[in-house]
Amino acid sequence: MDRLKVAILGATGIVGRELIRMLENHPYFELDALYASQNSAGSFLQIGEDGLTMKVQQAEAEMISKNHYDYVFSAISEQSATILERELRDKGNRIVTNASGNRMLTDVPIVVPEINFTEISKLDKGYILANGNCSTIGLVLGLAPVAEFGIKSVDVTTLQAVSGAGYPGTPSLDILSNVIPFIQGEEEKIVAETHKILDPRGGTKFRLTATCTRVPVINGHLESVTVECDSGLVRDEILDSFRLFRNKDLPSGLPTLPDQPLVLQDGKDRPQPRLDSGKPGKLDGMRVSIGRVRVLDNILQFVLVVDNLIRGAAGSTLLNAEVAATIGGYL
Repeated sequence: MDRLKVAILGATGIVGRELIRMLENHPYFELDALYASQNSAGSFLQIGEDGLTMKVQQAEAEMISKNHYDYVFSAISEQSATILERELRDKGNRIVTNASGNRMLTDVPIVVPEINFTEISKLDKGYILANGNCSTIGLVLGLAPVAEFGIKSVDVTTLQAVSGAGYPGTPSLDILSNVIPFIQGEEEKIVAETHKILDPRGGTKFRLTATCTRVPVINGHLESVTVECDSGLVRDEILDSFRLFRNKDLPSGLPTLPDQPLVLQDGKDRPQPRLDSGKPGKLDGMRVSIGRVRVLDNILQFVLVVDNLIRGAAGSTLLNAEVAATIGGYL
C-alpha cells in the first residue's frame, strides 16, 4: 500500500514534535514536509532515531497547496490557525487540526472517534476536521459511557499540566510550588466543545460547569468529575460501562486506536499523571485512566487522567486522520 503524503503545520512546537514522533514508520502516512512560522523557518528538526533531519519551511497557504498533500496536520497556535486553515481549506486541502481557532464553526466537526466518528463521513473535498481541547477529550470519553443513565448535570475541575500551555508556556516562577486557578478561555472551550461532541445537532443540553487550574506537573491532565444522573445508580453497572466502552462500528485495524479507550485503576490513589500518562511517541497515551469511582444515589464521582500531548493532542489528530483516510477510501 502506498502511504499518503502529509505535512505538519507548527512542526517546531510541542504538539508538532509529538506528531513527528508518532508518524515515524506509520503504515498509512509518510511525512513529506514541515512548516512553521517565519521565526522558525530555515531550522532543521530530527526525523526518527537514525539522525535524519528535515528543513522547516515557512507556512504559506499558496506554497502548501501547490505541493498537494493528502492531509495537512495542523498544530499551530489558535491565532495563526484561524486564518491559515481556512485559506488552505478553501484551496481544497484536507486539514486535520489540533488547533482551537476553527473548532466551533458549524462546518467543522470536533471528532472523538469512539463517540462520533460518523461526522467525518459528512465532509467533502477541502475541509477542516478538528479534535477537541485536551481536557475536553478526556472528559467526553469519561462521560460517554454514562450517557445511558441520563445525565442531568456535570461539574468538572481540571488540574492541568504545564505542557498543555505549549512552549515556553507558564513561567517557572509562577508555577513552581503553586497552583494557578485560571486558564484563559479553557473553561469556555470545555463547555462548548463537550456539548458539540456529545450532541452535534444541538439538542437538549445538560448543565455543565468547569473550573480549570494549572498545576506544577509536566504531562497529564487530571480531572475530578461529578455527574448527576436522572435516577439512582449502581456502582457495578457504572464500572461495567466504563470497562466495556467501545465503538464497534469504527473501522478495524486503525494503528492509533486503542483496543480499550478507558482503563480502570483500582488503587485508591489512582490515577496519577506521573503513573498513568503515556510515553512520548507511544500509544499507551491514547488511553484515558479512570479511578476513584464513587456512587451516592444518583450522583457519580470519578477522577480521570488524560495524556494531554498524546490523546489530548497529537494522537487524536493522527487518529482522526486515520479514520478519515479509511472511510474516505484513500487507502
